[in-house]
Amino acid sequence: MSDASTVPGPDKADLSGLEGLLDVAESVRVLRYPHETEADEEGQTTEWHCDIVVVDNVPAPGFTTYATVGARELPTNVTTPDGRQIRSEFVTVGRTGHRAMADVLDACALAVATGSIHVAPGAVIPGAVGLVDSGRRCEHLVLTPPFLWPDLQVVDETGGPDGTGPLLTRLQAVPITSAEMSAVARDGADALFELLDAADADVTNPDRSSVV
Repeated sequence: MSDASTVPGPDKADLSGLEGLLDVAESVRVLRYPHETEADEEGQTTEWHCDIVVVDNVPAPGFTTYATVGARELPTNVTTPDGRQIRSEFVTVGRTGHRAMADVLDACALAVATGSIHVAPGAVIPGAVGLVDSGRRCEHLVLTPPFLWPDLQVVDETGGPDGTGPLLTRLQAVPITSAEMSAVARDGADALFELLDAADADVTNPDRSSVV
């Protein structure tokens, strides 16, 4: 995933839903990650890309927010009770300078593109950190409603410009250890976040100690 390039000008990417971040941003950059689908029965592949918005000093000085734009184009096979499609974008945070978190967020989009996860709060993406940033204690990700950005749009029910599109949600990707991933499978994500909160764990640090 190291072949990401900088998009010339943030206006080249769809930044809708991120206004709550951009309004307080000193600078905004967009990284583009090129991808290609696996060959179909006829040997044909399709090129696609994931854009990652990089916003330094948000949500606080010394931290950087990373957010996907365009992951909403990837089918999730998740619907509302009345049958409306649900699509998702992803957001995470890291210490400024730890740029591997952009690669980590791209891994979220790849997991959706390959159909390897059920995109919903509490879903785990095994190895998403370890595969792109090896040696970290927190090798995996768990998805949760965002909790670090009070002005970030979390749900967009408008259906896009014509009002007929999918419901859009934004999910935060939180790095977790292998023991914590097992705890999610056993007790659920809510129980893990209670432990993280009780331990005052720094969820922005992929090298933090496990709370399990």
